[in-house]
Amino acid sequence: LTGPCGNGFDAAALAQNGAARIAVVGGGIGTAPLLLLCRELAAAGARPDLYAGFRDEPYGLGAVAACCGTIRLATDSGRAGYHGLVTELLRPDRYDLVLACGPTVMMRGVFALCRPSGVRCLVSLERKMACGLGACLGCTCRTAAGPRTVCRDGPVFEAGEVFAE
Repeated sequence: LTGPCGNGFDAAALAQNGAARIAVVGGGIGTAPLLLLCRELAAAGARPDLYAGFRDEPYGLGAVAACCGTIRLATDSGRAGYHGLVTELLRPDRYDLVLACGPTVMMRGVFALCRPSGVRCLVSLERKMACGLGACLGCTCRTAAGPRTVCRDGPVFEAGEVFAE
């Protein structure tokens, strides 16, 4: 077993670097790692707002309710929370920092909302990883700086680096 590999969200550093207002945006299974991140941010002195999007049935939100300022929920089916995309709920100009994990199309949408207002956005990419060391190049993604491996160089990147046009 090799791990952990790459880099994650450094909750203590993010909370200490003056990012007083933090939004955490998750979609589908990308929401699961963000639940722990919310706890870590709260322990570091930040109280993030959580935006969570699910296809039909939300899960795990009760476990972090005490760690978050506000929880905004969206479902594709309309069964719970807002009927639509979680990105439709997010107003990045209310935040100093936005952290996201989930489907690429959702994270690209989050970055598109953050860019006009100049809000820093960090994303955690989801890729299938084989070796975990960057040797097989199976998890390579394009970035503004050229090809990078998600297992070694990521999975957390500045959104502008991976979604540069």
